Amino acid sequence: MIVQSTSISESISSAEFLENVRAKTNEILKEIKEQYFEDNLPWVIGFSGGKDSTAILQLIFYAISEISELSRKKEIHVLSNDTLVENPNIVKFLNRQLNAIEDEGKKNLYKHNPALFNVTKVTPKLEDTFWLNLIGKGYPSPNKWFRWCTERMKINPTNDYILQTVNKNGKAIIVLGTRKAESVTRAINMKRYELEGIRIRKHSLPNAYVFAPIAELSTKEVWAYLINNENPWKIDNQELLNVYRNASDIMDCPLVIDDTTPSCGNSRFGCWVCTVVEQDKSMQNMISNGDEWMTPLFDLRNWLKEIRNDETKREKQRRTGQDGLGPFTLTTRMEILEKLLLIEKELDMEFISLPELSAIQIQWNFDGNMVYSVADIYQSIKGKKIMVSENGQTKRKQDEYEILEKVCKKHNVNAAHVKELMELEKENLSFLRRGTLYKDMQSKITKFLK
Repeated sequence: MIVQSTSISESISSAEFLENVRAKTNEILKEIKEQYFEDNLPWVIGFSGGKDSTAILQLIFYAISEISELSRKKEIHVLSNDTLVENPNIVKFLNRQLNAIEDEGKKNLYKHNPALFNVTKVTPKLEDTFWLNLIGKGYPSPNKWFRWCTERMKINPTNDYILQTVNKNGKAIIVLGTRKAESVTRAINMKRYELEGIRIRKHSLPNAYVFAPIAELSTKEVWAYLINNENPWKIDNQELLNVYRNASDIMDCPLVIDDTTPSCGNSRFGCWVCTVVEQDKSMQNMISNGDEWMTPLFDLRNWLKEIRNDETKREKQRRTGQDGLGPFTLTTRMEILEKLLLIEKELDMEFISLPELSAIQIQWNFDGNMVYSVADIYQSIKGKKIMVSENGQTKRKQDEYEILEKVCKKHNVNAAHVKELMELEKENLSFLRRGTLYKDMQSKITKFLK
């Protein structure tokens, strides 16, 4: 198949380029097959659904298919990570890919021993999820100086799975679609861990090694390979190209690849809530290219970035007890939750799970909250109950009031008066301007003192 374009005619140079790509990928196929028989260590193949991980997995499928079926004895793990706040379009596309990969891998590639072929998607632990840390603990929206999300949501779940595989087998090889052409930093890091004379290099995890067969390919070569070779799990790579096109500010992704044609392969997909980058250009371009429904998500992300350094939204003391901007105030956390639930209602989609909501309430209570109820906020917006039954809610409120009475008795304060003030605060939760709240509180306090 020769790459076609409506804007640039096919030339001798492009034909030569494609022939060069074929030669390079044939060498990579040979290298993969040789490494396959080098040892009996399992392969953990990182798969994000992007162009590079698709290319490496596709090459592995083709390489293994050229091996006799009875010789296919290496354990294969296709590992994907879902932070639970990924771009919804990418999640949908990735899930389709993973299902198709597992089906093809077990039914055809490893049909004699399907147990050796595993597809896994890891997610962060409940205590490490984005919403629990942002809304529950009040962590400020991440930035490049306080990027608390990456390790919790991406690195830890992936490394945990790899370490489990290492512990089970003694060692493991991680197969990645990393390429030196991606960045100077990436090239330096890859070079630092290389082992002279062998294909694999050390990984920072103990007893884990990295195999990166497409390290020397350029972005244009990756796209050339994908567009000119059918996907083994029968999802057209043109779909992948369209995903990149829709998320890229380059509106005409190249189908003829030469030295003068720009690549749309520089698009970056990630968490839709990411405030580390100045602008989420991928989501902005998706909206411009027809996905207007994402606008509320885009607006919430921008607002989260905006309020990060708003002193009125932050505690005046850090969790360590040191002076300085601390976590978001409980009022701000409640405001974020309300906005998120309103988006869920508007789009009829779920972005925060019930376990996260339950954990947020526990964290709020731990932080001294006696006013804000996640269940009440959810019911006021969604019109339905969550987490506990009505009897359970009543019992919880009774327990909380008993604790309040004990504390008030210790400090010689009337518990009924404190409860009235708390109820007054609760009634004003949904108001953006609450100037009359303090006047009403003063009136009640004056009444109490009479």
